[in-house]
Amino acid sequence: MKKLADLRNHILTNVAGLKRNPDKLLTFIEDGNIEFWEGPNLSHMYSLPVRLIVTDFSGNVDELILPILSWLKVRQPGHDPTTTISFEAELLNNDSYDISITVNISETVLVRSTDAGLDVEHLLPEPTLEMNEDAEWQIIADLHGYAEPVDGDN
Repeated sequence: MKKLADLRNHILTNVAGLKRNPDKLLTFIEDGNIEFWEGPNLSHMYSLPVRLIVTDFSGNVDELILPILSWLKVRQPGHDPTTTISFEAELLNNDSYDISITVNISETVLVRSTDAGLDVEHLLPEPTLEMNEDAEWQIIADLHGYAEPVDGDN
């Protein structure tokens, strides 16, 4: 489950309070599913409702949510924004919360037969190239060698 480890690492790297105290971030998979297809190979897909629990968190909830949203943008393209993430929180005192965040992700696993056995690859989408909205485009058509149609050629 490469995506779970990647998500956890992303959060620990990008949330200052958790970077200093990683034991405050607990990660679980609850009620995961495996989708597989009949056929000659064993490729499949994990559907993972990942539960992230942050204990005694004293920061702003945006400090947690924004890194998760940025991770989803790259690693879970095509996600349903209305059902992918949900959360609950318990106010412990005036300064801290226990926060439970559920992130629904999927992970595709390709399995190929080789002479040595099975080759298993967990796919982790790579970041797409961002389009520069201010870029100016110029199309250059090279018409050298273009021949005008002769009667009968269309």
